[in-house]
Amino acid sequence: MTATPRRILALTVVLTVIFVATALTTNDIGGEHPAWDVLLLALCSVPVAGIGRNPLLALLTVSLGYPLWILAGHDGHVFHSLPALVCIYAVGAWDRPLRLRATGLLAPVWMLGGSLAGLWNTGGIQDIWYIAVIFVLGWGLGAAMASRDAYARQLEARTAALQQARRELADRAVADERARIARELHDVIAHAMSVITVRAGVGRYLIETRPAEAAEALGVIEHTGRQALSEMRRMLAVLRAPGPRRPAPQPQPGLADLPDLVEQAGQAGVTVMLAVDGPVRCLPPGLDLAAYRVIQEALTNTVKHGTGGRATLVIRYRPDRVETEIRNPCRAPAGPVDPGHGLRGMAERVALYDGRLETGMIDEGQFRVFARFPNEAET
Repeated sequence: MTATPRRILALTVVLTVIFVATALTTNDIGGEHPAWDVLLLALCSVPVAGIGRNPLLALLTVSLGYPLWILAGHDGHVFHSLPALVCIYAVGAWDRPLRLRATGLLAPVWMLGGSLAGLWNTGGIQDIWYIAVIFVLGWGLGAAMASRDAYARQLEARTAALQQARRELADRAVADERARIARELHDVIAHAMSVITVRAGVGRYLIETRPAEAAEALGVIEHTGRQALSEMRRMLAVLRAPGPRRPAPQPQPGLADLPDLVEQAGQAGVTVMLAVDGPVRCLPPGLDLAAYRVIQEALTNTVKHGTGGRATLVIRYRPDRVETEIRNPCRAPAGPVDPGHGLRGMAERVALYDGRLETGMIDEGQFRVFARFPNEAET
């Protein structure tokens, strides 16, 4: 049994005891029909036990029982109206539509109208006003409590919705951060492994005949590996350290670091001709990083798949945009080619800034990667 039914049962017992005690003090019980008196007494108080399920039915029952009690010749007492007052309050506070709850106001209208019509004697005009005012106020108090509870439920629902939205936003931020780190790791590792693989092959080929060049290749492998390891440690440190223990953010690479990238490609056996068209402009950090990563991925693919050992890289600065274009000799594929994570990553980075990416073979037997980034900072 839950707490609410227990309280209702206790309230019913208390009201019944009050009704009986009042009737005993006025000698209203024990007349010619005691059984009828007990039945009417129960009809006037026991229905209060049903206010938890259907307070309107309980009110209508009590409203019928009280006039019958008066018509049976008993005196009306102010305490005798307490069960009906409790019921009408419960109707006002009922979690049902207002039209249904307003039906409860028919009970005092019925009792007041019957008294005015002379169907029963309530003891005077004061009792009539008591019925009219107190009962309506009881219903109004219950309705106010119902409105307050409804408002509280709305606030709880809004709070739950906000908390859910906050959790979804946090989950989305985590997913976006993971995707960003995955792209960064792919760009760093793919470029480093391409250089390492090429130089390792060169070193193995020259180890016996030209040991000095083989040692140089090993030096390139060591330098490239250390760079990649340093960047990986930086990204993993950001993931490990929560809150204030997070390391200070390190500067991200950008187009100003292209000479180092060109040098690394040269160490991997690809000579890159770098050209800059237009006055160099300061780009937003995110856009600068995205352009750098696109070029890095394109040069990585040149090292892995290009032929001829050369490539051209052109950076064009315009007032409202910046363009990057990489070309390198490449054999045309025999069939459909899976774009792989590299090209997909480039497309995602360019799309993030509402740019345009073009990749594919051109007439001169070269593979071309063209990216255009709108420069919002200038527009």
